[in-house]
Amino acid sequence: MELLQLVYGTNIIRIEDKIKTIAKDYAGTLDDFSYTKLNYKETAIEQIIEEAQTLPFLTDRKVIVIEEAVLFTAQKAGGSAEHNIDLLIDYIQNKNDDTLLIFTVISEKLDKRKKVTKLITERGKQIEINEMTEKELMNYVRSVLDRQNVEISSEALNLLLEKTSYKYEAVHNEVSKLLLYCDGNISLQDVENVVSVSLEQNVFLLTDFILKNEKEKAVKLARELILQKEEPMKLLHLVIGQFRLLYQVKILNGEGYQEDNIAKTLKVHPYRVKLAMRHTRMYPLDALLKKMIICRDIDYKFKSSYLDRNALFELFILEI
Repeated sequence: MELLQLVYGTNIIRIEDKIKTIAKDYAGTLDDFSYTKLNYKETAIEQIIEEAQTLPFLTDRKVIVIEEAVLFTAQKAGGSAEHNIDLLIDYIQNKNDDTLLIFTVISEKLDKRKKVTKLITERGKQIEINEMTEKELMNYVRSVLDRQNVEISSEALNLLLEKTSYKYEAVHNEVSKLLLYCDGNISLQDVENVVSVSLEQNVFLLTDFILKNEKEKAVKLARELILQKEEPMKLLHLVIGQFRLLYQVKILNGEGYQEDNIAKTLKVHPYRVKLAMRHTRMYPLDALLKKMIICRDIDYKFKSSYLDRNALFELFILEI
């Protein structure tokens, strides 16, 4: 096994699961002697290297996980620790201890221009954690429920995934809630009662109302989201992002790209592309372009006007 590993992605729970798997494969049972977590933003590189080179105590092998290792991305480190990157580069080039060092970072991509990123790719192993596919999520939910001798109907499972926008972390949390709520099998009504609708799903629904010219429903949903403490500016940018996605998907689909290729090209979740494809079939490209222009204009108004932003957001919904 490579003793230098870099695990990155946006799914925190899946990253944690992957780290534990790698660590157990190397060290066996994980305890305070064999498994240590350090935070890059709070721990100097000198201390990280010293810990890695210290012989394990009461165990044969040792694993150190360095969280928030933003040095491999374009993000700024921040935090309280000062870092000598050259010292880490020298350590990676000449590593001769038996400690498994796992760097983790919550990021969609790495900065491959950096010397330290190139080096850990050459001397170690780089693992990208992607979102689960629809089929993988279904299998995951059923496997968790099977262990508890609980069944879920196909309709209820589909609704669960839709309400969580097919995000593993949200699915994981909502399944835990369902198991506490339900005595036996999980029904469609159980999912309706218990599972929270994700912000992403609400934004998709809001965009759907706007495109269908159902202004009253759109304004009502917008007011509900604002009552839930969602900022109008944030909602505006999410809606603009949704229209931008529709426009991009329409163009790529017209060029012959399929759903999975579009998701990879745009670096978005396949489920978002799947939903976008439903809309793009109904609207011509020039209609979506007009929506994009209105989005641009209202974004300028938000940034330059002193008017109430709640009112501005409702005005945007009525105008678009």
